[in-house]
Amino acid sequence: MIRESEKSGKRTAIYIAPSAYGEPVGLEEALDKCKSFILKHEDLKLMRIYRDEQVKVVKPGEGENKMRGHSYSAEGNDAWKRLLSDAETSVVEVVVIYAARTVAPSFAGFSYAVKDYFAPCGIRFIDVEADYDTIDGDLESYLKKKNSEFMRTVEQ
Repeated sequence: MIRESEKSGKRTAIYIAPSAYGEPVGLEEALDKCKSFILKHEDLKLMRIYRDEQVKVVKPGEGENKMRGHSYSAEGNDAWKRLLSDAETSVVEVVVIYAARTVAPSFAGFSYAVKDYFAPCGIRFIDVEADYDTIDGDLESYLKKKNSEFMRTVEQ
């Protein structure tokens, strides 16, 4: 007998935003690719879409970061913050993004969310562009590669 919760799939959220660094990402194209990915996986059920229209990297010593030392931060990522809150309250079980460069201009914040929050809490994380899924991917290698891409781009 199949329980209703198994039949309906895991509660899945999509997060999209323009690129904060690196190659630009069109929001509609990113959304379409994320939706297509979800449709191909019967174990996923789209429940929510989180969308930030403008995300900006704030480098150390700029803007509100003047007193914060050496870390990068983000402005305009309110939908990402709502997603994290909803994940904390188990509203979503799976997070699908188009690309890491759209999530958090602060790589430390992105890494923390994926490695120290999503993974230990059993929240599945999928990066469509990188073809990465925490179910069968090496999280450390993925984060190392994304950190390298981030640093190469924002340090220019």
